[in-house]
Amino acid sequence: MNLRPDAVAKWETSLREAEYMSNDDHIIEHTQGDLWEMMSQTRGNYFFTNEKFIFVGGLLGASNFAVKYSDIKELKLVNVGGLIPIIPTGIMVICQNPENGKTVKHKCSVMKRKEWVEYLRGKAGL
Repeated sequence: MNLRPDAVAKWETSLREAEYMSNDDHIIEHTQGDLWEMMSQTRGNYFFTNEKFIFVGGLLGASNFAVKYSDIKELKLVNVGGLIPIIPTGIMVICQNPENGKTVKHKCSVMKRKEWVEYLRGKAGL
């Protein structure tokens, strides 16, 4: 992992306070990246815990999400970018909202996306 132990402890405290993580959950991996929504790009941090895939970014945190691996139904490699998405760093994470059963899509952009897709596939059992 690329975070120092003191940074991991601070992030875990923050993620627990925001109720993105349980007290028993721990950060295993971390990478920085972007979240793309409706032609907007939010820079932030991706966390891979024992139980969840979490994104925290932006100033107001409106784009933040935490998804249980078991709720991830499909992963696709996609391109990201403005009007014409040509940057090959995207991962479309298709998951099911357990509260309402609706499908939710998160377009994540990270370096080494093929490695992260394989990591997510393993965790989600896909």
